[in-house]
Amino acid sequence: MKPALLRRVLVGTGLLALGGVGLYIYLKYVVYAGPTLAFSRHGQDYELLAPRMLGIALLAPYFLWIIGRSLADLPPVQRVVSALLRIAFVVLLALGLSRLARTATTEKVCTVYLVDVSDSVPDLAIEDARGVIGAGLHARGKEDLARVVTFARRPRLVTMADDAKESPPLPRHDTAGAGSATDLASALQLAYGLFPAGYLRHVVLLSDGVQTDGDVLAEAERAHRFGVEVSTIPYKRPVPGEVALRSLRAPDKVEVGQPFELHADIFSSRPQQVKATLKQGEAINGLDGVRTLDLKAGANDVAFKSVVRIAGEVTYALDLTDIPEDRFRENNRAVVSVAVPGRPSVLYVEGQPQRASYLASALSAQDFDVDVRGPRELPSSLRELERYDFVILSDTPAEAVSLTQQDTTRSTSATSAAASSSPAGRAASAWAAGSTPPSSASSR
Repeated sequence: MKPALLRRVLVGTGLLALGGVGLYIYLKYVVYAGPTLAFSRHGQDYELLAPRMLGIALLAPYFLWIIGRSLADLPPVQRVVSALLRIAFVVLLALGLSRLARTATTEKVCTVYLVDVSDSVPDLAIEDARGVIGAGLHARGKEDLARVVTFARRPRLVTMADDAKESPPLPRHDTAGAGSATDLASALQLAYGLFPAGYLRHVVLLSDGVQTDGDVLAEAERAHRFGVEVSTIPYKRPVPGEVALRSLRAPDKVEVGQPFELHADIFSSRPQQVKATLKQGEAINGLDGVRTLDLKAGANDVAFKSVVRIAGEVTYALDLTDIPEDRFRENNRAVVSVAVPGRPSVLYVEGQPQRASYLASALSAQDFDVDVRGPRELPSSLRELERYDFVILSDTPAEAVSLTQQDTTRSTSATSAAASSSPAGRAASAWAAGSTPPSSASSR
């Protein structure tokens, strides 16, 4: 074999052996070693976050091989220097792509407590949350930090000293509508900005888990990507007692003198006994006026019987009272209006009831629906008075009519006079001889 050919074979064999050794080291100590590669140097810890990129350095034998294959007319020393520079460039490129990082170990923890104070949370559960926070403050290390955030519809940061050993007060969000919803995701988002640099991130979520806004599962996945450890502590207290009158429904068609049913949709968080009062206008409903209801936990459909004697618009109001456990009293009332077609209606207020039969019979004979009342029963609300097409006051002294009733009568008179040009708004005033009007009498 010629010396030149033998030299090439030996060089090629050596380069192949070098490449094989490099591949073996790469597979054993890089590929199969795990996702990262850690080592120490002069007391500092370093880590390659993407060590597989070191495989680019396996191209080094190739640059040595092309020294003898190059057609450039360069001195041998210059060729070797050129190959070494290329190898150095590839090695530096591999190190850069492998993401060399210096690591440090810290045990400092910043814990953010997220406390649910929405309306669905009982007061005892919030006190339990204060106990959890207080225990965490006593158990934390000297360099650990803690933050407290309360949330309902929106999160709020609670002011607290860094060296506090007791939980701060956890007030509810009292602004209008602020406590009627629960958004756990927004509370987590606020927590991200409370962690200082160099601290381990820990969130403790205290809630009943009743989410109304946001997506807490998606936000928890996002927190994991940010390196935030999320722990949950569910409330164990029972939900607060609550009764809510959701709606009061009336039939679409109601006829004069025909009994019908109104349906109330009542929600109760637990079994309770309540008192229900149904009013027709300003008077208690004649058929089902006052009832004691045994509510079950959940939705309750309660029917009330009623009958309308006078045509026109009738307003029903249902009130729930005497409730043993109820957080929100303002949702215990519902109102519905019913339009009842029929004959023209007259409100006949007679100061001497024994004489009312004469005029009432005469009006009834002319196809009027007559509602006879005493002076004290004169409606004091404009809505109730507008049910009637005519209002007649007979032998009614002023002292028998309250100031509120007088103001209502005057208001109806003014409204009717302004609308007298339309058939539905014609007004009239009728007075019997000897009556003493409060100021005026009116009709539509």
